[in-house]
Formats: sequence, structure tokens, C-alpha cells
Amino acid sequence: MKDNHNLDLLRAIAVILVVVEHILLAMHVQSIASWNVAWIGVVGVFFFFVHTSLVLMWSLDRRPSVLDFYLRRFFRIYPLAMAVILATLAFHLPTMQSPNGDTFFRSPGFRLAISNLLLVQNVLWRGNILGVMWTLPLEVDMYFLLPYLYFFVKRERRLWPFLMLWIATAIYDRATFPADDNTFVACMPYFLSGVLAYLLFSRRVRQCVPVVLMPVLLLGLLSAFMAHPSFRNGWFLTLITGLALPFFRPPRTKWIASISHQIAKYSYGIYLIHPFSIALGINYLHNYNLAFRIIVVISSLVALVVPAYHLLEKPMIDFGARLAKGIADPENGDVLRSKRINDSMSMPIRGSVDH
Repeated sequence: MKDNHNLDLLRAIAVILVVVEHILLAMHVQSIASWNVAWIGVVGVFFFFVHTSLVLMWSLDRRPSVLDFYLRRFFRIYPLAMAVILATLAFHLPTMQSPNGDTFFRSPGFRLAISNLLLVQNVLWRGNILGVMWTLPLEVDMYFLLPYLYFFVKRERRLWPFLMLWIATAIYDRATFPADDNTFVACMPYFLSGVLAYLLFSRRVRQCVPVVLMPVLLLGLLSAFMAHPSFRNGWFLTLITGLALPFFRPPRTKWIASISHQIAKYSYGIYLIHPFSIALGINYLHNYNLAFRIIVVISSLVALVVPAYHLLEKPMIDFGARLAKGIADPENGDVLRSKRINDSMSMPIRGSVDH
């Protein structure tokens, strides 16, 4: 992955939005002025999708092997997700959140537990054991599509065909799905926006916008979206984000870059584990003053996320990298795999979009 502190800042802002939403809902704050609080974290998820597509295109740049890509992604996303689900089931942890903000434990049947462990609950045995996990199956679906998009982009090397693909997908989705549908096909423009950002980065556009304006842009997009929140309006939010990202200069202030990097580094664990901390600090300790409860949320989150990263998440990422390097040798198999994908580009892309 390229060293880009702006993307750390984007990822940090994204996960903060998710956590803030769930804290506010747990405090039974359902609206701020005209804003529906339940959509604040969804905007963070939109930013996540743009970020993930972009950095994974860079990952494919570095090692353009389909098998290598799938192996690395499996060990990146599944071990911690499975551990969190198993902990939830074993200890009946209240990781679901009702519309009024109360947390509760959902006791699943066998099939629902399996679908959550495999992150396929968006297509098989629907329902979430952990509320925030509705996004992970969408990312898994995206993993299957992204290598095809990568080889398509590397062959075309032009921005406008992919922009046309984004427009065609948005038109198809608007004609086919209701405004609040969050199935994978309806969410495709979110991921495609990250690929557009990759194309602009590849063209080495001039980074002329001060990075201090990046949070201003994201806040402006959030404000505009919150006026009429829906999954359909999220397409344009992600499109503007993807097209704007390559033009921001890197941060010159070291402490901003350092803090953003640390939050981004632990962001996956923060995303999965923060419901436990909120259940403890906001709901369970509801009789204590707010400042103390927020301190408990933050301190318990740090106490859980940091060991989870160093004892499970990072070792599994490293293991997946070693396994992929041993099985998917780029010097022997990548050229053939790339050629096979390029030879059959039209059919796989059409089939994936129609999924």
C-alpha cells in the first residue's frame, strides 16, 4: 500500500463517525437539529468503501495475482470478525442496537450463526449477530469483483470509460432498486468511486489543495447528505470523495499524520469492538455521569482493540501474506492468471454487475 497520510485521515474520520453515531443512539439522541443521527455512521461506511477500493487497487498493483489477493483478504478480514462473533455468542454480549439506542443480545439459530461467521448473511440466512457487520458481506462481495475491475482498468488506462461505468451502474440501480436498498449491486457506485480515485492517482494529478480542507469537504458532504439521507444519495457523496482525494496535499503537521495513522491502524478493531464498549460505558453504567461513561467507552475500547490487533489481527495478516507468497508465486502464476482474466473480461464484469 502506498504511504498516503490523507487516506489515514479519511479512514480515521470514517470510523469516528460510526462510533459517534452509536454513542449518540445509545444516549437516546436520535436527532441533532434536522439530522437523523442513524445516518451519521452510514456516511462513515461510505467513506470506508471508497478508501478500501482505492487501497486494494494499490495492493493489486503491487501483487497482481488473484489467488494472492483472495488469500490476503481472507486473513485480513475473517479472523477478527469470527473472534468477535464467537465472543458475542459465548458470553451473550449485547452487540445489537435497537432504534431507540438500547443494546441487546440476539440469540441466533445455527444457520444464522454460520452465515455470520462466513460473512454471507446478505445472501444466505439473513440477519446480523453484531449490528455493524451488515457492511462486511458487501466488502466480501466487492473482493470477488475488484480484481476484474483492476485488470480492466490496467488495460484501458483511461478515466472516462470507468466514469461511464459508474454512471451506467447508478442509472441501472436507480431504475431497479428502491432508494434505501443496500444490497451489493445497489452499493456498487460506492466501491467504483474508490477505483476512480485510483485512476486519478495513477495519472499523478497535481496535489494542490491544502489537506486542512479535506475534513471541511467531508463535513460539507456529510451536511449535504443529511439534508436528504438515503443509500441512493450516498452514490454522489462517494463520487465527489473519490474524485477529490488525489488533489489534496499530504499533511505537513506530524501530529495530525501520527494520530490519523494510529486510528486508521486500529480502525477495523474499533469498528467491530466498539459496540461492546458502548454497551458497557453508556448502557450498563447509565446511572453515572456522562463524562465518566465516555471515559469508560474510550478506555475499554483501547484496552480491547490494541491487544486484539497485536495478538490476532496483525499475526493473521502476516500469516496470510506468507501463505499467499508461498502459494501464489507472482513470478510463475500471475502472468497466466492476468491473461485469463483479460481474455474473459466482458463476461465476468457483466455477470458480476448483474449479481
